Amino acid sequence: MILLPISAVALIFIIIAGLIQVFRKVNFRYFKFPLLIIVICVFGMVVSIFRPYENAVITSGNVSEKLEYAYKTDQQDRKQLKSFIPYLSKLEQRDSKRLKLTKDLYNDGLIKKPSDKFYAAFIYHHSDNTKDYKLASILSAEAAESAILKDDYQAQWLKKAAYDRYMVSIGKPEKYNTQNSFSLEVE
Repeated sequence: MILLPISAVALIFIIIAGLIQVFRKVNFRYFKFPLLIIVICVFGMVVSIFRPYENAVITSGNVSEKLEYAYKTDQQDRKQLKSFIPYLSKLEQRDSKRLKLTKDLYNDGLIKKPSDKFYAAFIYHHSDNTKDYKLASILSAEAAESAILKDDYQAQWLKKAAYDRYMVSIGKPEKYNTQNSFSLEVE
């Protein structure tokens, strides 16, 4: 996904330099580097589209390993360009696999550690129904309140985002303003 803004910046440079060239003579060598950047970025985007996904879940390992792997693939999927191209995306199917695994582990009472609750909450958070959002809110709050994750930025953010997503899904206003808006926080 980082290749898109880099390509855009290089393209803007070429357009500006082209406009300047219309009004005065500019050496072509100024265009070589931005054009090279665009070619490399486009090549990288094409390669990323055809690179296969990793397995969405693993069947071996303990509960923590399964949930951590599911969380990592969940995050990786959302960083790939092909996940947002309608005919190439397998995001919904992959999310369903992760959600099924997480539900099975939760229903068996195996999600106990704060980190496991955090990973499970993230998976539930990417569901598409109110019950799962409520469970994501509960699990993320339990994880965020634990001694291990009380200072973890992502755990604290997920607690707020899962709660807001649940509230929006039941028709109530957000408390933390994490949904349907762009926000950038730097600590």
